[in-house]
Amino acid sequence: MKKILIIVLILFIVSGCKDNKVEKKEVKEEKKEETVEKKDTYNDLNNTDIGLYIEKGNKLELVTEYKTNIKSVTDIGVFQIYPSSEQEIILNNKFGNSFYEKWTSLDNYQNLKIGFNLKYTLDSGEEVTHTILDPSTTMKTGYEFIVAYLYDDYKNRNSNFYSHIEESDYNAESLFTSIKLFSNNTDRVVSKIKFMVFTYDSPDDIIDLEYRGNSKYEITICDINSTC
Repeated sequence: MKKILIIVLILFIVSGCKDNKVEKKEVKEEKKEETVEKKDTYNDLNNTDIGLYIEKGNKLELVTEYKTNIKSVTDIGVFQIYPSSEQEIILNNKFGNSFYEKWTSLDNYQNLKIGFNLKYTLDSGEEVTHTILDPSTTMKTGYEFIVAYLYDDYKNRNSNFYSHIEESDYNAESLFTSIKLFSNNTDRVVSKIKFMVFTYDSPDDIIDLEYRGNSKYEITICDINSTC
């Protein structure tokens, strides 16, 4: 009788262990499915037009490829940001005012922010990607080669001369209406420079400092002596 009880007990324990393993496996599979679902739920509804322009007289011209003579410790170029995809924008007043009027006419402008991304390859083969979201990120990875300076033309609309936005000046009211790229040490840059402007309205639009939303515009910048 004791032998029978022992055998029953062993079978019960073994069966319980199997059931636990099955339950644990099912829980793991459920968690895996949940993870997959969360990963696939991203859907960007922000389709705001945005572009990079060059100011010429009383108008802005959309840039596609920017060719220039790039030398270290010199300006690469100044680009105006405008919420449009039009080839040409006629300015009826100062640029800062025009930007503000257009920007505030957007339905979701209060939730929108502007960011930038630079990508290029060094002579070592290293691929640099530099995402700029505010003045503090202008001095992150890649700034030793290309430095970005952000400007708020609207805030300085009544000034004849003004400087870029410092981190201490930056706040929720700051507008990135223009950006200057400065060549710090581009002798080591051996590729064209991909330069993107984008708008975002949620932290999940940027993953690992890479923008993945819909509202973006990208140009290529090249050196007429080497990469064009």
